[in-house]
Amino acid sequence: MPKPTKTIVRASKYSPAHRHAAGLLVLLLVGLSSVQSLSAQEVGKPTAPIEIAPTTNANPFNVPDEETSPDAPYDAFQRGRYLKAFDLAIKWAGRGDAASQTLLGELYKNGLGIPQDIKEAVKWFELAAENGDREAQFALGLAYARGEGVGRDLEKAIQLFEKAAEQNQKDAQFNLGYIYLQGQSRRQDLTKAMDLFTKSAQAGLADAQYALASIYQSDFLPVPNLDQASYWMQKAAQNGFADAQLELGLMLFKGKGVQKNEQAAISWIAQAANNGNILAQNRLARILARGLGTKADPVTAAKWYLLSRRAGKKDDWLENFYNNLSPDQQAKAQVQLEQNSIW
Repeated sequence: MPKPTKTIVRASKYSPAHRHAAGLLVLLLVGLSSVQSLSAQEVGKPTAPIEIAPTTNANPFNVPDEETSPDAPYDAFQRGRYLKAFDLAIKWAGRGDAASQTLLGELYKNGLGIPQDIKEAVKWFELAAENGDREAQFALGLAYARGEGVGRDLEKAIQLFEKAAEQNQKDAQFNLGYIYLQGQSRRQDLTKAMDLFTKSAQAGLADAQYALASIYQSDFLPVPNLDQASYWMQKAAQNGFADAQLELGLMLFKGKGVQKNEQAAISWIAQAANNGNILAQNRLARILARGLGTKADPVTAAKWYLLSRRAGKKDDWLENFYNNLSPDQQAKAQVQLEQNSIW
């Protein structure tokens, strides 16, 4: 594997992708169907707006020199001084610094410190991508996939993802993995999809970790590998991926690929519920209502049921359970519900 250049390493600080959102966001926008056979839930739904990845050089007492350090634009950006970041990025971009060119694209794209201008953002992404910046290649791929600032062109988007993936851009690797898994715009290739997912997962992308875990326990493979499934599911869960937290909890409840542990199972399902996973809220309500692996708690069970019902999850059993509670229990559940909504 070739050693990344200094520019590429520094460019990673300007990543246009939120780590739990950008990957499948592309797929949803370009019309690729969700991989229903992977899991009972939707895989990797976008949950947050795009963000800039945090810098690894955030020491407030080590401010880069504006004249001699190409890191100065990003330092200003990280401090929220967007107009200053823009001025410095213009200077360094004119000197051919690809990372600064990418940063300009992000500033224009999101209207940070300057008026939003998607077409101008694309121009800077194109220049940085031509100069080999993997983050710009991925951002430009997103633009072509969505038709933002340019005509929608899935083939060109894939080509840009491929270039970024070759430089170990993990969001690009993840997207390509799904493209090869689905066999849309590229010949279906499970081996290549798994390889791309693995690289992205090893780089820490929770979406890829969850997708990989789901494949390992599915009929995509001749023989499921539950050890690998549980390994990657735990990685994704530890990274805060709510769907994975629920899946891991269910695996622990059933002893599927892991040693059965109802207490740990409930803990993971509760984390998923607190992270807004509607199905986890429903499952937690049933667990607490029936006292499965824990002491029954009808009031808290009712709270979680009401929360999931509010989000559109119907459950006749829980509805009947709730209706049979005393008025006092229902009132307490409503209080908990409102407290939960505040936070």
